[in-house]
Amino acid sequence: MSSVPPLDGSTDFSLYLWDSIRSRGIPPTFDGGFSDDAALRREFLVGARMMGYELVDLDDESELERLRQMTPTRYPIQPQQLWIVDALNAEGFDEYVVEIVRRASKTTTIFCWLLGRCAERPDYQVTYSAQNGVKSSARLREWKSRLDRTCPDPEAGLPPWRRGLGTKPKQLQRQVALFGEELDESDQQPTGRGFRILMGEVGKGIYFDNGSTFLVFKPDADAYRGEAGDVSWLDEAQEIDPEEGADLLAGLLPLQDTKEAGAIVVSGTAGEARVGPLWDRVDRLRSGNVAIGGVDYCAPEDTPWEAVEDEERAMALVQQVHPGIGTLTTLDKMRNRWRTLDRPKWAREYLSLWPESYGSIAIDPTLWEAGALSAKPTRPERVAFGLAIKPGGGSAAIVAAWRSPKGIAYVEVVEHRPGTKWLVAAKGAGLPPGSTADGWLQHLSKRYRGSTTAYDDIGEGKATATEASRLRPAPRLRLQSYRETAAGCVQIMRDLSRGTLRHANQIGLNQAVAIAAKREPRGSDAGVWLWTPAEPGADIVCLDAATRALRNWDQHFARGGSNLRPTEGES
Repeated sequence: MSSVPPLDGSTDFSLYLWDSIRSRGIPPTFDGGFSDDAALRREFLVGARMMGYELVDLDDESELERLRQMTPTRYPIQPQQLWIVDALNAEGFDEYVVEIVRRASKTTTIFCWLLGRCAERPDYQVTYSAQNGVKSSARLREWKSRLDRTCPDPEAGLPPWRRGLGTKPKQLQRQVALFGEELDESDQQPTGRGFRILMGEVGKGIYFDNGSTFLVFKPDADAYRGEAGDVSWLDEAQEIDPEEGADLLAGLLPLQDTKEAGAIVVSGTAGEARVGPLWDRVDRLRSGNVAIGGVDYCAPEDTPWEAVEDEERAMALVQQVHPGIGTLTTLDKMRNRWRTLDRPKWAREYLSLWPESYGSIAIDPTLWEAGALSAKPTRPERVAFGLAIKPGGGSAAIVAAWRSPKGIAYVEVVEHRPGTKWLVAAKGAGLPPGSTADGWLQHLSKRYRGSTTAYDDIGEGKATATEASRLRPAPRLRLQSYRETAAGCVQIMRDLSRGTLRHANQIGLNQAVAIAAKREPRGSDAGVWLWTPAEPGADIVCLDAATRALRNWDQHFARGGSNLRPTEGES
């Protein structure tokens, strides 16, 4: 059992109330199934009590008044919290998603669920991160503040050297020898609360006496290396840039490799685009994918926009999908938010309606087909290259780009392969005969004098550039910011619409174009967008590399054009 002492109030968890309270609430619109396991429910109640929440009859005013009179005030557990917990307790999944509207206790519920597991299960390991490192730390401070009030640390007022004395003879002797104090029997009794909370930049998290840990990280794949986790929780995932989110999830998956029932939990509210780690999992849950568990509280996807624009229809909708109205918030507050927020934001946060504009196919297939060549163009000596790597390093592509004297843009896939080793290592790279280079990046620098290869400074691109810099001679690489790449995306669309883009009709690039959508990078200016796969996990590196290559040419090589003679499609 847990070393965490029982809190004030009844020690009877009253599990018989669970189903009756849960049935009072709004069930989720979509779910992956539920568990009614009493032991798993009890674990949540342990964590809930540690945070000051109790399972009581919501119609029993005397019980509610008892909670209000306690110091600090305790709160009743709400029905939607029980729906969420039963969904997270459903077995057989290694991924869970929790999407629920604002002000419905999403984060508090998941934290209590994991807190109870850490308290009850020895050596249980949990990792947590939110939208950024600052937010992750802020959450831990909030939880610490609450835990310090509901589970006060009896050693908080003692000097550090007197904390955790317990009954260890050697430790007691050391205190007497160092500080010359006689310790009475009360000093020799265990006084801890069963856990300690560290807020420093190193080792930030909650450490339990039973060996369990709840570690807090910034959402960066590098921060997780060398860790392990029974549960890895990514909160407010809609705020994470899709490309960075894919890289992060690739880093999180190995944490559960050595855990028999390890799982990833992704939670949040609807985002600004149908891309990223939260949308990927919400979409799978809504599609009935049997490999993912969790809950999704959302308005029907076919909800007409006119219903959102009309105040009374919008209020009727929010009452159907917001489980916190009447308990944690009020309809009047929802009405006030509707009147003060822009409609798209209100619809995302209080109806879980994801926008349709981004996430749909971006490139008109007829325009793309019109730019196809019947044969590969003759690549000129003066050319620019672009590199793109799929998050997680599953595949990579190098594309060449140039313009003719008439301004016609040409893009050609140079190489598109699984993995990234072939970029910097000659062995197995399939270099052209006679090449003495170490990998394709060095080969292109040697073969095309003065050329550069543009890359991005995020995750895999940065790591590959670092590896390439160790080669002698080092390949000529050029860092390209996401704003520069965004300008390249716009240029690709302009060239297509003007009929001034030609491509070699290669499979990898054609397939990427067929599934490319738009996304707005988190924190970017309005109108700044990049490519993203409309199908979660799809490979669009050839298009990313082509965009980067053409932008590289237009920025740094366009003066005087290339030495290519007019070819097919030019007149």
